Amino acid sequence: MKKLLFIATTLLISSQANAAAGCKASDLNGNYVTYQAAINHHFHTGKCEININKGLLTGHCAFDPTVSGDANYNGPVNGTATINTNCSAVMSMNFGPVESNFDIQFTPDKNSYIGKFENNFGVQGTSSGTRYSPLLSPTPAPLFPNEDERN
Repeated sequence: MKKLLFIATTLLISSQANAAAGCKASDLNGNYVTYQAAINHHFHTGKCEININKGLLTGHCAFDPTVSGDANYNGPVNGTATINTNCSAVMSMNFGPVESNFDIQFTPDKNSYIGKFENNFGVQGTSSGTRYSPLLSPTPAPLFPNEDERN
């Protein structure tokens, strides 16, 4: 029993030390699903699945139509990402003619973030993201279901 308690205590202390430790560049490496919401004009939401490896960002993004019904972006994305020792980070995502800059803050466990973005057309909004494993099978669901499909 004492041995089990010692192991559990050691694991708890170790995990807390890892969570409290600062961030480093390799902490960004991985796959993320991100959600964005434009809040100042061109109101729309979007979802991206991205991979960050050694500061390079690649992936795919899909944005729903604007409130006026205009088509929106659905395609590849690329860019860069860097992280500070306090786990704040910046990302730059390029969607064709649109370049968005993200100012984000990772949680202590480094598995998710929340933040804001602004693009070169003056659109501002919020962003959140979390890690995911590409090895898990996806759950099929429409990206933006119609109101009629929800019931």
